Amino acid sequence: MEKLLIDGYNLIFRDAVLKQLAEKNLEEARERLLESLSAYRTRTMEIVVVFDGAGASSTNSPSGRAGVQVRFSASKKTADRLILDLIEREPRRASLTVVSSDRKDIGSIARAEGVRWISSESFLRRLRRPAKPAVAADREKPPAPSADEMKYWLRRFGSDPSEGE
Repeated sequence: MEKLLIDGYNLIFRDAVLKQLAEKNLEEARERLLESLSAYRTRTMEIVVVFDGAGASSTNSPSGRAGVQVRFSASKKTADRLILDLIEREPRRASLTVVSSDRKDIGSIARAEGVRWISSESFLRRLRRPAKPAVAADREKPPAPSADEMKYWLRRFGSDPSEGE
């Protein structure tokens, strides 16, 4: 399962619309971001969004969205430090991607730890792409041909269905 670790405020302040909203109502900007991430997420993806905790009422909170977890750093810890701690504790680093535009501190350390890193700007472009229609993976074979299609193919391959009648 792929896991994304996202620096939440870094992503919000790289998006013009979310930034403008955050300047008026930070909580609403966070909620909008979580809605977008929830819509982006696939069944094989877990998303952890990390926010700086200054002023946050709790350090961990469910987002109310399946597969999207919200973490607030402790008051004396930055979101960057919490992301680095989460990387350190992750046993499956090859499945981890960090989203942050903090290339020097987060990006270089993440890559050194064997973790993929993508800038917030690049991730925002992915987030804005229209969703691809879901493919029916459950279907093992295509639906059966109609009676007319069957007659056509039988004639095409030299077997006339009316011969037996």
